[in-house]
Amino acid sequence: MNRYLLVGAMAVLSALVAPRSHAQQEETPTAVYTLPTEEVSAYRTPVQLRETSQGVSVIGEKEISARNAASAVELFQQIPGIQIDQVGNAGGQGNIYLRGSEPNHTLILIDGVRLNDPTNNRGGGYDLSTLDPSSIERIEIIRGAGSALYGADAMGGIVNIVTKLGKVDGVGGSVRGEVGGQGYRQGQGAVSFGSNRFQGRIGASKLKDGKKQDGGELDLTTFHGSLSFQPSGASDIRVYARYNDRESTAFPESSGGLRLAVNRDLETRDAKETIYGVDFSFEPTEKIELNLKLANYKRDEDKNTPAIAPADPSDPFTGIPAATSSIDFERRSTLISALFRLPFNTDLTVGYEHLREVGKNRGTLDFFGPQPRDFDLTRTTKSPFAEMKIKPIEPIVVHLGIRRDSISDQNSETSPSAGVRFTFPGTKTTLKAHYAEGFKPPSFFALGDPISGNPDLLSETSKSTEIGFEQGFWGDRASFGAALFKTQYKNLIDFDFATFRLVNRNRVNADGAELEFKLRPLDRLNIALSYTFVDLEIEDSDINLRNRPKHRAGLSVNYAVLENLQLAFNAAYVGKAFDSSIPTGEVKLDSYTRLDVALTYKWRKLSATFAIDNLLDDHYEQFVGFEQPGIRARVGVGYNF
Repeated sequence: MNRYLLVGAMAVLSALVAPRSHAQQEETPTAVYTLPTEEVSAYRTPVQLRETSQGVSVIGEKEISARNAASAVELFQQIPGIQIDQVGNAGGQGNIYLRGSEPNHTLILIDGVRLNDPTNNRGGGYDLSTLDPSSIERIEIIRGAGSALYGADAMGGIVNIVTKLGKVDGVGGSVRGEVGGQGYRQGQGAVSFGSNRFQGRIGASKLKDGKKQDGGELDLTTFHGSLSFQPSGASDIRVYARYNDRESTAFPESSGGLRLAVNRDLETRDAKETIYGVDFSFEPTEKIELNLKLANYKRDEDKNTPAIAPADPSDPFTGIPAATSSIDFERRSTLISALFRLPFNTDLTVGYEHLREVGKNRGTLDFFGPQPRDFDLTRTTKSPFAEMKIKPIEPIVVHLGIRRDSISDQNSETSPSAGVRFTFPGTKTTLKAHYAEGFKPPSFFALGDPISGNPDLLSETSKSTEIGFEQGFWGDRASFGAALFKTQYKNLIDFDFATFRLVNRNRVNADGAELEFKLRPLDRLNIALSYTFVDLEIEDSDINLRNRPKHRAGLSVNYAVLENLQLAFNAAYVGKAFDSSIPTGEVKLDSYTRLDVALTYKWRKLSATFAIDNLLDDHYEQFVGFEQPGIRARVGVGYNF
């Protein structure tokens, strides 16, 4: 599919709606696009989007609602700097690659709670298909090393998922159901209640997607609730809880999927995830804010992976033996911080975080009989940190950060960051630059697995540098942004076939560029176009990294056709990328373009949605042999009360 289709589609859509511009101007706008004045909650110090010195993207509640995405994975398709993929159909794992980094190099947060699980054999990478899109209010993405903010696991970047809160005076709620092709079924409901002193929300959802005969299926159940209240005008307390139950079947990664797998047995996974915690803030004066966050994250997963058979039965050692695992992981975190509003427009946050992680695995690898893969590990991390935002004069914003992580049985790591943003006076022209370092300690699996683990592994590290340019014009109806970035990764963990264990050896350089253009030609029409280029090189090696396309582009169009009728058009172009499987070895996957369309109509308290996923019916592959199932339609009905 031609990559220029994205640009052409944008031009055609603009032309189609242009004749109606005068008739639409006086109506109440429902535009998704807004000026970047909102606060990015992933930072420790209050920072607005227009004050950032690094690559940051925010997907707001209106945009999420307009897209009507079938899964959380699809919400990331059009964001610059991101490659998102899923292993086959609905039951496969959803992975995110920030500026070419590995999926386990991105820290995933939900309301500030860490979700990465170091006991899994993916090095701690989080499965994005576990997230329920119906409960998400906002998604924040920080590209580039973020260990100065959060320490471990943020060496590639940060994704912070912000969930919905109760926002009503009294009692209200919603119910919604949706059905579609390829086994798609989804239902959700929520009740909100509140007053000027407290707000609460309780919700539940059920999602079923995919069919076994198409390569896999997903059954996801989610319960969540939160309650926030103000005992006084100077204090605020929020308690929250969340529970996920994810059951799935899919062909194992590297098996060749539905099209090529020799062994047709499917992998089964049953994962349960529990989060609960409390956030407390207190402002004794206008110049000081004290914060306390207590959180608990627990994850249990049972996985049964069948053997991946080679294409040539006479060479069985080229296959992968069957394996089982039963993971039990728990993380308890305590964070104390203080925000000081100092003279000269300076905000300083200092704090301390304590993490205690306990993980165990009970599993086997069927290699000439079942071989045990059991381990039990405990890790404690103590981390003082400081973050500062300085605005010495209005056109300049300076960001400084540093964090020291002392990890039990590992070397301590210090992670600095520094950035500056300068807007030329009297213009809408901005220059920015940012430098940051990151690290990731070896996962529990990498340290403790009896077969391939290595207790002498060192932490992986990264150094990222970027410079950027932003330009607003046409009375803030349009903006253009560009960034050049370079990230150096060292001590990356890899499997050594000579010793049959994991070792530190790889050094990878990631160089690239990001372009983003936003346009609001009408109050009711918002267009966003992005392009990302990433060039990856493993030093002293000719190995190609998997699933990392050099070229990627995204287009998002949101148009309020009528005051109560919203059209969303989203497209993603993904260039050629390398992958490998046991039946084929390394191959180069073709480029593809995916188009999704959603239409939402609201009448009083009722709403109706109609969506078409993969409008072009492109049976592309993100992994060798895992062919996407093609076009499908979804219809949904909702009621607010």
